[in-house]
Amino acid sequence: MKHFILLSTLMLFCFNNASAQTAEEINDEAMNLIAQGKINEAIEQLQKAISTDSTYAKSYVNLGFIFYTSGMQEQAISLYAKALQVDPDSPIAHNNLGAALLAAGDYRQAIGQYNAALKLDENYPEAHNNLSYALHAVGAYELAMQEAQKAIELKPDYARAYNNLGIVLNSTGKYAEAEANFKKALELNPNLGVALNNLGTNYRLQGNFDKSVELHKQALAVDTLNVETYNSLGLTYMNQGKLDKSIKALQKALKMLPNYAIAHNNLSYAFYEVYNYAMAMQHASAAERYGLKVTPDYMENLKKALNPEYLRARHILVKTQTDADAIIAAFSKGENFTKLALEKSLDKNTAPKGGDLGYFKKGDMVQSFEKAIQNTKIGKISTIVKTDLGYHIFQRMK
Repeated sequence: MKHFILLSTLMLFCFNNASAQTAEEINDEAMNLIAQGKINEAIEQLQKAISTDSTYAKSYVNLGFIFYTSGMQEQAISLYAKALQVDPDSPIAHNNLGAALLAAGDYRQAIGQYNAALKLDENYPEAHNNLSYALHAVGAYELAMQEAQKAIELKPDYARAYNNLGIVLNSTGKYAEAEANFKKALELNPNLGVALNNLGTNYRLQGNFDKSVELHKQALAVDTLNVETYNSLGLTYMNQGKLDKSIKALQKALKMLPNYAIAHNNLSYAFYEVYNYAMAMQHASAAERYGLKVTPDYMENLKKALNPEYLRARHILVKTQTDADAIIAAFSKGENFTKLALEKSLDKNTAPKGGDLGYFKKGDMVQSFEKAIQNTKIGKISTIVKTDLGYHIFQRMK
């Protein structure tokens, strides 16, 4: 009997060894789970792979990628760093660490990691493309363009590389070339949300606001959680003068990403335009708190806006009473005062600024002008004031 027990134990030991999985096999199972959308199960398997073999770098990389795509950059960076400890010559670990650093806002270190990946594999199109994006973020446009073009050379059907090339071209004012690259990206991948969003931005920069809104909405239909698209849509609505819609879009971006400094900055401007200066200051301060330096002149204007000693108004000067009546009629029908000032005002100093007179203290303005402004509600337009120069209409902004 004793020999039977020993034999049975030996057989069990052999069976367990035969059925034990390697870290690579467990990792492969995790990748299948990811493909099925079973992320939690995949995380458990990858953690199991790491505990099975702590020197198997791929499991760290794959687990890091899950955290990266979930917005958990600190955890992703830690896992990619561990992958590089066990395999310093892994191009994908360097590349992915660069992506996590870039997402965390550390552009310089991200560039260093992308370069490390390319030193190990100079024909790595994803690393060239990611390096392009990082270089663009620090303003190195020529180098960014070269890297995007290299990615396309290595991988001609690489939609994201065409998208990145378009981003750089947009930033250098080459809108027609940028548009062509965004459209090429969408030809290769019609559901590439970032390309739809960037093409929308391209149309906004070219002044085609209706088309811009259409593209941003298409991008959101593809990816409803893309905060950059909500920010872009908010900017386009602002350009159209649809400030209520602009505010709603920007608030959606901030609901999803409360520390999104650019959206705070843009929302500040939107509130400023609807004369809600307290909210404008709140979001400008938030933008700076989260790392974006707000334009000093704008911050100074906000301080004046909150100071009861100051007034602010826009102004349109026309030649005749008939012209002035036409301005009032157009405004009552919903025309934007800023647009009317740009198109109709004879005041060469203020017309290019949408008629904005800036901030002034009581007593600084011609008495008839100041009286007309003070007798007008904020956002409304004044009665007509006649002088030797012509006929003046004011819109009170504070």
